Amino acid sequence: MNMRINSNQNIYSNRSFKGYDARPLKGVLMTVSNSDSYTIISQISNIGKKNGFKVYFTDGSKRIYSSLAAIGKRIQDKTKEIYTKWAQDSAVLTPQNKIIASTSHDDRIIAEKIAKLTGGEVSFPQEFTAGGNLFFVKNGGKEELFIGADETYRKENLKKIYGVSDVHVIPQADFHLDLFIRPLNNKIILVADDNSTIKELQTALKNLNLYKKNNKCSEVELCHLEKVKSGLTSLLNEFKKESTANKNPKYKELAQKILHAGFTPVPIPGRIYYTVPGAERDDLVHSLNYMNALVHQKKDGSLVFITNKSNLNNELNITPQISEIIDFDFEKMLKKALKPYIKEDDIHFIGGNQISELLTDEEGGIHCLCNEIPADLKSH
Repeated sequence: MNMRINSNQNIYSNRSFKGYDARPLKGVLMTVSNSDSYTIISQISNIGKKNGFKVYFTDGSKRIYSSLAAIGKRIQDKTKEIYTKWAQDSAVLTPQNKIIASTSHDDRIIAEKIAKLTGGEVSFPQEFTAGGNLFFVKNGGKEELFIGADETYRKENLKKIYGVSDVHVIPQADFHLDLFIRPLNNKIILVADDNSTIKELQTALKNLNLYKKNNKCSEVELCHLEKVKSGLTSLLNEFKKESTANKNPKYKELAQKILHAGFTPVPIPGRIYYTVPGAERDDLVHSLNYMNALVHQKKDGSLVFITNKSNLNNELNITPQISEIIDFDFEKMLKKALKPYIKEDDIHFIGGNQISELLTDEEGGIHCLCNEIPADLKSH
């Protein structure tokens, strides 16, 4: 069946949230251990306290810490062993409460800590896939798997290892899946769409020009508006070039694959990046990435979306006042796209110096830092 994919098509509708992809979380396990890590952990922990999940912290010691006071003290303890920050990639917790990990020392530690929290069994198959490059998704009563095309393992082996009924291979549009897609529930898959981002930037500039045309502005206000216009124009032109230079699969190809798998792709203005010249496959460097996010389902079925804060509002001088004038800032851009699915108050942006460094220097973010532990795992 031929299906035309349009990044602007309106597939939003009112839905009751009863799926599995956005899981009710018991908590998240984190391992980050540098000078800014407490800032990130405390923000996520405070969101969790309000919404029914915990943050667990571990380092090289035998203990698992869950109180902010204990976590803060441990982070300041210079004698602790510091190891990988990428908890999501180090081990995979399946819906059957099995923990899949590689045989590396760091991954074993994280897998053992997850097992301690869930009572699950740990295994170390040869065919291990980093947690950021796969998602468990619910299709009716069946558990299925989305996995990045870089993973060349046989589907039958993956079904057995991860306990799923089917495996869907998604084109590798970045280093890992969690940098460009984010499953919600009811078979909804958010997909980064560069054209949507470009159109949002164009609309912001149009709104700015209309405001200047229709209002008498003071010299100070005009100066500020011109700075914002200049910044937005430069960003728009640069991102158009980078999007063209990016030879990775784009929204249309991803959407076709997701539709073929029986799920619904939703275009999201979720990333701004630059490409790496000469790379065999572009692992993109982000100044904004909202796709790399945690999603928690509350008891009432509504969703909480936790993602990375970008510095772009500050860099482009978009103050709250300017945002009102032009009806745009980068966080508004995401909230508008998610409005059919998630309440504005349940969308959270985690800030801190480390977030910017992770996005620009290490191609990671909030989802990469947190190994998700569902509240409704199957018991043995």
